Amino acid sequence: VLLEVTSRCSLRCPVCFAAAGQEEGTDLPLEEIENQYDWLMEHGGPYNIQLSGGEPTMRDDLDEIIALGKEKGFTFFQLNTNGIRIANEEGYAVHLAKAGVSVVFLQFDGLDDEIYRTLRGANLLETKLKAIDNCKAVGLPVVLVPTVAPGVNDHAQGNPYLSSNLQPSDICLH
Repeated sequence: VLLEVTSRCSLRCPVCFAAAGQEEGTDLPLEEIENQYDWLMEHGGPYNIQLSGGEPTMRDDLDEIIALGKEKGFTFFQLNTNGIRIANEEGYAVHLAKAGVSVVFLQFDGLDDEIYRTLRGANLLETKLKAIDNCKAVGLPVVLVPTVAPGVNDHAQGNPYLSSNLQPSDICLH
């Protein structure tokens, strides 16, 4: 189940499917999240929960959201994220792992900053790689999730290493 916990985001991606923004946006109140958890359990749960948005790491209460879900009987929490906070905030990956995040679903469009400038409006490759390293250091699994755009990064799909000097061992979790 995709649970949009905020409409706020730390980026302004030209290709945003959530129409999220940095300044504008709101967080779904915890009471409404609890109501949604209850409804899901009444209608066949427990399901796997995808915490999404916007950018869910804009919230400082993800641990509370996960704890509430666990109280209701949910056991799997996937975090859909651009990875910026995981990369830049020391100890944040540890915090997420301790909170009960099961897997990080990381926005990862390719291995070239030109791709990120086009799709995300910023050079983000090093940030993405740092987020992966930080997750790896705490044993938090990562799934790489690209947005594929014709003429931007479609040439590297199936073999993302074609457009870079990186090797699979440089980014794979072992």
